[in-house]
Amino acid sequence: MRHSLFLLALFSSASVLADSSSPVIDSATINNSSQQYNGNVMVNQAAGDQQQQLNSRAIAVGTNASATTSLNQKITTGASTAIDARAAIQGNSFSNGNGMVGVNQSAGANNQMINAVRISISAAPQSIDDSVLSQQNVALSPNSDSSTPPGSRQVVTSDQAFTGSRGVIQVSQSAGVGNRMANTLSIRVAD
Repeated sequence: MRHSLFLLALFSSASVLADSSSPVIDSATINNSSQQYNGNVMVNQAAGDQQQQLNSRAIAVGTNASATTSLNQKITTGASTAIDARAAIQGNSFSNGNGMVGVNQSAGANNQMINAVRISISAAPQSIDDSVLSQQNVALSPNSDSSTPPGSRQVVTSDQAFTGSRGVIQVSQSAGVGNRMANTLSIRVAD
């Protein structure tokens, strides 16, 4: 008798699990993480398909020091916009710390994020511009229909996250399809 009740319950719930009429739900959550950090913290978190995330640090010290960065990201495959996506940094995440923090968090599809820091101590001049960072993104599928409603998007950051922290804080947060973000910081100290 117990086995037949178990099988009945299993098969009756299968139709609920196989319901493909509702949109895909992608959710990325960071909760109370990396509190009181010291030093260099780099976090990449993604939920969904074809996410590209990069935290880059280049530090150079010397007479002719050159901290060079060249970052490339490319997505050529399409994605549907019928995705419910939610990205959240909750609680006291990344609070009361010291140092350099890079957080990339995305939910959805075909999102690209870069957090880049370049520090050099040298007599030689240096610069950083947008040509150093390259991103190419194809967000929609070739058969995308404008009559298909897009999914819901939600990005949440707690009002307590990152409080009391000192240093460099770079945050890229995205929910959706085809978002591109870059945070860049270049510091040059000449002798």
